[in-house]
Amino acid sequence: MSELSILIADDEALIRLDIKEMLQGAGHIVCGEANNGPKAVELAKSFAPDLAILDVMMPGLDGLEVAKILHSMNIPVLLLTAYSQSKFINRAEKVSVYGYLVKPITERDLLPAIQIAYARWREMQAVRAKLENTQLELQSQKTIARARSILAERNGISDYEAHQLLIHQAMDLRITVVKLAAQIIDETSKVKKNK
Repeated sequence: MSELSILIADDEALIRLDIKEMLQGAGHIVCGEANNGPKAVELAKSFAPDLAILDVMMPGLDGLEVAKILHSMNIPVLLLTAYSQSKFINRAEKVSVYGYLVKPITERDLLPAIQIAYARWREMQAVRAKLENTQLELQSQKTIARARSILAERNGISDYEAHQLLIHQAMDLRITVVKLAAQIIDETSKVKKNK
């Protein structure tokens, strides 16, 4: 596993120290340590860690509240707790944490949990990126289709001919077909507003 920058937040100094030693022994970098929720958020904003390890029960903001904030910052979270009750696990599910370990934590449990949590987070990033690309591609196709329709109607030509015209004009202007299509739609909207 590659070296990760990890934030540790636990209100117990000895637990933070143990986790820090385990992480550094495995080649990871501990970029920050916090003993309460607000400090964990502050450090996450400052250091943008690859992963955060948070205790569920911390002063200020509990680990689940911090996890929700870090999720919005696109930082994966592994939760640590002395509590294995289902109410904590159910809350953890709702804030999109990538792992949940019950104390006492051993290196044998922690390191694989980090590896799996980070791998799942990376998979989610890939899925999100693919979804965004698909949405962008779909929007581009809609823009091109609309511009093609405008050109066909304006020039009394077929959709195929309008598409060819769009491609040739884009090449002449040295811009993408999507950019030209958006310009055509914009110009048409302005003309309609001025009428």
